[in-house]
Order: sequence, then C-alpha cells, then structure tokens
Amino acid sequence: MNSLKMNKSWSFAVVILLLFLISSDIALAGPGGLIKEAGKTFWGKVIMGGILVVFAPLLTWYLMRRARLVKQTRKLITQIALSDSRFEWMDLKDRITQIFLWVHSAWDQKKMLIAEQYVTEWYMQNQQLLLDKWDRDGLENKVSDVVIKKITPLYVMQNIKDVSKNRIVVEIEAEMRDYMVNKNTGKLIQGDKRLGTVSTLWSLVWRQGNWQLNLIEASDMDMEYLAEPNKIYALAEDTAA
Repeated sequence: MNSLKMNKSWSFAVVILLLFLISSDIALAGPGGLIKEAGKTFWGKVIMGGILVVFAPLLTWYLMRRARLVKQTRKLITQIALSDSRFEWMDLKDRITQIFLWVHSAWDQKKMLIAEQYVTEWYMQNQQLLLDKWDRDGLENKVSDVVIKKITPLYVMQNIKDVSKNRIVVEIEAEMRDYMVNKNTGKLIQGDKRLGTVSTLWSLVWRQGNWQLNLIEASDMDMEYLAEPNKIYALAEDTAA
C-alpha cells in the first residue's frame, strides 16, 4: 500500500516538473505575481519535445484528473450559489475581472492604493513595499496589453458562521507583456517584451461586503487546491464536502 502511494506521489511530482519546465520560467514580480521569461532556445524545445513524447501517458493522466477536479469545483460552486448569491459564477467572473484590471492599473501606476477597494490591506501593503524596493534599486516592472483569456475555478470555501473565511481560488490565463527594466538605462533585466500568455492563481476572500484579492501564486500550485479534500463547507453547519 505504501509502495503504491509512493509511486503515485512520484508520478505526480514528475508531471509537475514537466509542466514547470515546458511553461515559461517565472520569477517574483508583477501584480503579486510573475514575470514571464523569454522563450527557450530551439534545441531546448526539441529536447523538451522528446521528453514529452516519453511521458505522454503520464501527462494525459494528469490533464484528465485536473479536468475532472475542475468540473467538480464548478458543480460545487453552482450548488452553493443556490442559497448564497455571493457565489453566483457570472457575478464572480465580473468581480474577478474588475479586480484583475484594477490591480494591474494600480501596479502600472506604482500606487496600490488605487486598488484598495479590490484588495485586502495585507496584499496592498505587501505589494507597495515591493514596488518601493524596486524603485530604490532602480528597477521597474512593466506590464501592458493585458487581456484575460480564461478564468477557471479551482477551490471554494463557504463558511456560514464567519463570512470573512469565504474563499475562492481561480486560475487566470491572460495575454500580456511583462518584463523588468533598469529605470535609468532602459536595459532589459528580466522577462520578455513580446506578447505572451501567463497563468496565475488568484485567491479571493470576502471582506468589506465584497470579494477582494488576497494572494497571487504561480500556476503550478493548481493541483494543491484542486486536490484539497476539505475545499467545500456544505450548507449544513461545519460539514465538509
């Protein structure tokens, strides 16, 4: 039994490693978030293509499992929304889009206070400290031409007794330019000036009568949320789905 669990864990780790390698390299930056790196070399892509062929069955298993878990999460959100309008998916998508655009606008202007209605106080302070540090270091993260392509729900929690513990995590796939430059010289320090697709996880909590952003994480954290066993608190008190 233990051997079987270890094999599954090893397989899962291999899949995560593969997905991380074939996706754009990332580093802390952007709105809570990430700078995409320039594309990999030709030979690097050739080698990675060969690896993908070898591990194709494992990758297929991973993608099928992910799709199944996403479907379950969507179903649970729909069930909760029947008695709690805060979880109506279309309204959630509208709010998430607002948050996404306001956060990027605040980040671009280097004034997180602009997005104070859309983010928690902790997140706002955390990001402003990062912006201020880069400013002192002579660095500037430029993010532009941002367009949301897809929003996928990964995790949801409803708490009737304490609504401040309500939480939803979504994966946002967006097209953008995202790179770091030296403010004085304009020299590219990190990232890629070309348009590229970036996927990040946005964690929202219920604060001040609405959903607010509390955290942004790398997309390779998706299965940690999807596989979380207690991600739904049912309509009955303290009952986990």
